[in-house]
Amino acid sequence: MIALHLPIYLLPVAGLVIGILISLMGGGGGIFYVGMLTGLFAVSMDQAVSVSLATIIPTTLAASISHYRAGNVKPKIGFLLVAGGVIGVAAGSYLVTIIPLKVLKIIFGVFLLVMGAGMVISRKKKQVKEEISESEQLLEADAHGSKPISKLLIVKGSVFGLLGGLMSGMLGASGTPPILAGLYSMGLSSLEVVGTSVMVLFFIAVTGVITHSAFGTLNWLLVILLASGTITGAFLGPLLGKRIDKKALEKFYGPFFIVFIMVMAISMFF
Repeated sequence: MIALHLPIYLLPVAGLVIGILISLMGGGGGIFYVGMLTGLFAVSMDQAVSVSLATIIPTTLAASISHYRAGNVKPKIGFLLVAGGVIGVAAGSYLVTIIPLKVLKIIFGVFLLVMGAGMVISRKKKQVKEEISESEQLLEADAHGSKPISKLLIVKGSVFGLLGGLMSGMLGASGTPPILAGLYSMGLSSLEVVGTSVMVLFFIAVTGVITHSAFGTLNWLLVILLASGTITGAFLGPLLGKRIDKKALEKFYGPFFIVFIMVMAISMFF
């Protein structure tokens, strides 16, 4: 099969498209970056991973600022996942040195399939409404500062953050699927899931670059070209999101996310 090799000066254009999608749908884009760099621009895997992690930092930072200004970021819930994520990145970076990559991908593929199936069942049983009600009570309590965060949400946040960090540490991705799943299960609205996820993934990406810097050569030219597009897209996404009907986004987001999880799960087996 003949590979399609695009010139690197088109990286900003590709980055712009991904940046807009990330800011609208949530996530850090690590999986998209790696696939695009290796498949379309003929970048080696080790460079693609390091460039991806480095590019995620400015992208998620820009998107976090935009979403925070738009009121879509829930910091207290987000930092629950950050705590688990940082630990997960460190642990994943160690595990990748002792466990074969193929085995790790199969493990995460099974995990993502189970997670996606659980979301389908949850939607059918209308459990999401109950979780949203719980989250609204939590956020209202936080606003008055009268009640602490529940133990259930602390456990949920830490576990999903840990899984996201492990995915980043072991696979060089941003850990998007577990982070989005965790925030989604904690009852945040679609825009809150998107806004809070990019904040969480910013901290995971910073930790990931530090722990992965010794495993690959970082090509700063590729980082600058790609980041110039993704940062622009990250700022434009929330502005476009204001023009999108929130009810329509809610209907689209759930099914889209489930399909996204399943596709990522299947990709882990190849």
